[in-house]
Amino acid sequence: MKKVLTISTLALTIITSSCDRLSNSTEKIGETAGSMVKGIETGVKKARAINLTYTETLINKGITNGKVTLKSDKDGGTDNLLSVYLIFSKRFRGKVLAKAYDNQGLEMGRSSIKIDAQDGDAGFYDFHFDKRTNIDRDGKIVLE
Repeated sequence: MKKVLTISTLALTIITSSCDRLSNSTEKIGETAGSMVKGIETGVKKARAINLTYTETLINKGITNGKVTLKSDKDGGTDNLLSVYLIFSKRFRGKVLAKAYDNQGLEMGRSSIKIDAQDGDAGFYDFHFDKRTNIDRDGKIVLE
């Protein structure tokens, strides 16, 4: 009877050890999959980022930006509504012109808005491009 218990104890030890290894492997697979998903998500966000730049004149006037989004206008366009969260570190009164360029550097649209902002103001400003202007993520937008 003593031998049976010893074999059973040994068998139990092997099974427990195997289960622990399997559990650790499953956790590592889960961590790896989670890391992969996070990496893909970051890559997609970067790929979907909008290339927005400013002229030196606008930078000197104290304008920077926060969030930038691109949507389709309700008038039937595709990716032709640019929303930019502008931040003003100086008083600004004037017009801001947005120029859209394709991935070959060709201009394909313009939109301007009038702004009257105080030092410290911030908010979303919408640039409506022609409905035929389809702003691709691999192009660029220049604010001037």
